Amino acid sequence: MHDLQATSLEWAVIRWPEAVTAGSTFTFELAVMNHGTSPSNCTFPPVLEGWLSIGNQRWHVTAGVEGTASPADVALGAGMFRSQCYRVHLPSGAVGQGLCRWEWADLPAMGLRIEKRETPEPTPSPGLSSWPRWLQEGDPESVGTALEPGRFFKEHFFAYEPFYFIAGMDSPNAKFQISFKYRVLNEEGPLAARLPWLRGVHLAYTQTSLWDWNSESKPFFDSSYKPELLWSWENLVPNRPSARWVRFDLQSGFQHESNGKSGADSRSLNIVYLRPTITLGPPDALQLKVQPRLWAYVGGLEENPDLPDYRGYADLRLVLGWPRGLQLSAWGRLGDDADRGSLQLDLTYPMMRLLSGSFSLYLHAQYFTGYGESLLDYRGRTEMFRVGVSLYR
Repeated sequence: MHDLQATSLEWAVIRWPEAVTAGSTFTFELAVMNHGTSPSNCTFPPVLEGWLSIGNQRWHVTAGVEGTASPADVALGAGMFRSQCYRVHLPSGAVGQGLCRWEWADLPAMGLRIEKRETPEPTPSPGLSSWPRWLQEGDPESVGTALEPGRFFKEHFFAYEPFYFIAGMDSPNAKFQISFKYRVLNEEGPLAARLPWLRGVHLAYTQTSLWDWNSESKPFFDSSYKPELLWSWENLVPNRPSARWVRFDLQSGFQHESNGKSGADSRSLNIVYLRPTITLGPPDALQLKVQPRLWAYVGGLEENPDLPDYRGYADLRLVLGWPRGLQLSAWGRLGDDADRGSLQLDLTYPMMRLLSGSFSLYLHAQYFTGYGESLLDYRGRTEMFRVGVSLYR
């Protein structure tokens, strides 16, 4: 994140092509100029996030650093200039005259003409009938649909809820959470092109486990398994004048949660929910994220009929901090009775600056107080402080 106090810094896009081919990659440079009379520090982002718009269609695009990245902090003298090269991969379904908007430092929208990619008709392999050819060539060769593992994971799997491992002193002292989501459709496929709203359909999985290191056999105290089907719509109104300072996202879904136990220790529930997110502040400065969630229980609660008394029907998460710096998250919910609430505070700070960016981790401290840290003991009140690391926050 560049230093907002250094108002003398001006960012710009240079070496931007006029025309490219659908499904191809191209490079451009992000440049910064110090117009002031004293040195200023700046930081080039490792990845640029943005949107490509053609008519009423829109694609999410990313630009990664090409070649050797600039140092984490660049000291820019008065009147000095510095640039960093980035590479973009274009979706194969995007054809026509478009605009690309990068969410970084007030960069202007960049025009881009995308020409259709000419692909030769596939020629049948000699000596093969259509049946064995179908067996051998089920993976299409067209860009955006091939099942090359690295690209497949990059285009379909994403971080979801915070991903961390932390530990404290009291039992159960260790806690970890893993979470990811999978985009169902190929973003460049024909169905996503005809019905762009379907690009937001994801499958997700989150697991939160409490691990009792203090016990002799070090058992897992409890785990919550949360598979989910969700639909998300990001940046609903990107073209309004205040888009850089106010962002609105929306998510809804169906989530199952259970602890995988049987008998008297079995716990399970199903909910449908709606979660809007309002982000106040530009993407390279101090931000406040407001994220309420409302839900309704679906199906029976035979194993835990009084669970709504402790979990209620809504929660609220507030995140204050810098996207690439210190962040404080506060999450809370109330049961049917006000004295059955829960509060969780998470303080995180990136470790990427240590050893010249050798660690892609965050320092993570968490404080929890209230009911229902575990699904098994949702009627029990606990208070716990833990520290550790997180991969995603």
